[in-house]
Amino acid sequence: MLNAALIITTYNWPESLRLMLQSVVAQSKTPDEVVVADDGSGSETSRVVEEILGPSSLRWCHVRHDDSGIRQARIKNLGVKNTKGHYLIFIDHDVVLHPEFLADHLTMAQPGSFLQGKRCFLPEDYTKRLFESGVFTRPSPFMAGMENRKNAFRFRKIGRTMARPKGFQVSLRGCNLSMHREDFLKVDGYDEVFDRLWGREDSDICYRLFHSGVKIRNLWFTALQYHLYHEVIKRAGKDRLDEELINIRSEKRTRAKKGFSTLSSEGEIIAGSRNF
Repeated sequence: MLNAALIITTYNWPESLRLMLQSVVAQSKTPDEVVVADDGSGSETSRVVEEILGPSSLRWCHVRHDDSGIRQARIKNLGVKNTKGHYLIFIDHDVVLHPEFLADHLTMAQPGSFLQGKRCFLPEDYTKRLFESGVFTRPSPFMAGMENRKNAFRFRKIGRTMARPKGFQVSLRGCNLSMHREDFLKVDGYDEVFDRLWGREDSDICYRLFHSGVKIRNLWFTALQYHLYHEVIKRAGKDRLDEELINIRSEKRTRAKKGFSTLSSEGEIIAGSRNF
């Protein structure tokens, strides 16, 4: 099975990160490396990372750069820089993983394609109770108030049948995304052009993968995620990132303008396991 690195992006939400890291430790197939990629959080995030990952047998590190606005593309590149794994799995701190999440990604991984998974949305009251207890309890797919509940069912055989390689796809998210390291390097990773505003860096890297001949396989009924409730500020209209995505498609861009190969030296590992 592939050597897997799990890269977790986080910023100043330690309550959510605690639940998410608990689900990482509880995976049936544990990752070979875990990197908490921190976009400039305060000290409470460090305490949570040490609390959950410190006693575990996982090989892990917590890498951080300073808080200088939204820099999701850069922190993901910095996370990858501190891994050696052949297969990269990217998740965010506001989701909790099914115990078979990582095993499903590795089972479904194939050369020439990357994987895009799904998520269900937990209701506000249930999320609040989880934070109060500090322990994640996996909900029934029939829970009242759950959104996208079809994504809370795991049927691996059906999922394998549905995950056929496809070409260009417009709508993409990075909270459940995995790819081969060689493909990540081929397109030069995430592009810091997409920093300073929220989102779109995941669509960007996927578009460049498409233009490089890499297919997408959508994960239905496998690699389940439970999205913790939080308010979302929706865009009022198009911004420069939307325009950049239009340019990427028209140019059929394959490499980042300011990507992994140009990553500056800023940032450092602030904690980690002895074997990291």
